[in-house]
Amino acid sequence: MRKKGSAHYGLPYRILTLLLISALGLALSGCAVSRVAARPAPYDSPEAALRALAAPLSAGQTVTATAHILINSNGEKYPLKVALMIREPAHLRVESIPVMGPPDFFLSIVGGELRVFLPGRGGGTFYTGRATPQNLSRFFPVVLPAEEMLPLLMGLPPDDGKTPFSLSGEWEAGHYRIDRCAAGRKVRSLWIDPAGNLITRIRMFGEGETIAYTADFSEHTRLGKGFLPQRLVISGEAMPELTIRYTDLRQIAADPDSFALPVPEGIIPTFLD
Repeated sequence: MRKKGSAHYGLPYRILTLLLISALGLALSGCAVSRVAARPAPYDSPEAALRALAAPLSAGQTVTATAHILINSNGEKYPLKVALMIREPAHLRVESIPVMGPPDFFLSIVGGELRVFLPGRGGGTFYTGRATPQNLSRFFPVVLPAEEMLPLLMGLPPDDGKTPFSLSGEWEAGHYRIDRCAAGRKVRSLWIDPAGNLITRIRMFGEGETIAYTADFSEHTRLGKGFLPQRLVISGEAMPELTIRYTDLRQIAADPDSFALPVPEGIIPTFLD
């Protein structure tokens, strides 16, 4: 009976074994193909990496958000919450969201002009002047020109103008780093995550290639046809660390003229320059 049983089950068992081996081979082959397909293709040049970048928000698109800001200055932390409206390349409007009461801080930047309104006794104080690092630092603890700060708030590198430059690139910890050199020195580096073709870090350099500041971007989300980081951290030796997290991100249609703060009736502006 045992031999008869063995003869009865032997052939199907061998066939089943062969089928299982074949299936396993196909599965492993399929996994291998999947891994290769999922692996990002390496960039063959800095220019190719820049061309492959995921689309940012284009100029002319206006974004609103609630910005949760944490300022870390010498170990002391100061949380802020503001409503923000921003539009590339040079439009920004900020209103504070205090824990209690109405907004107590208003700021706008349009075309290089800074306006700040602080409500208070006698109607408050209205300041206006150029959006220089010195003027901005009177109201916000970041010593950066507006033309650098605004792109960073959207996860983009500042515009370098028409200065002649050269690019070099290399892989670093799974990211592709692109160094930009001008006048014989490195002026900027940016890191690209090949998994999503997104900028995750921008570092600016000063004289002697000392680090001026570093901006890290994470938690990118799609907004319209582009991408925007929901979290950014800006730090440098000459400034406190600034952490910003966006919530309630929205893309809206807004007239560029709606960004500049109007001078309140009866208030005489104080000129910063």
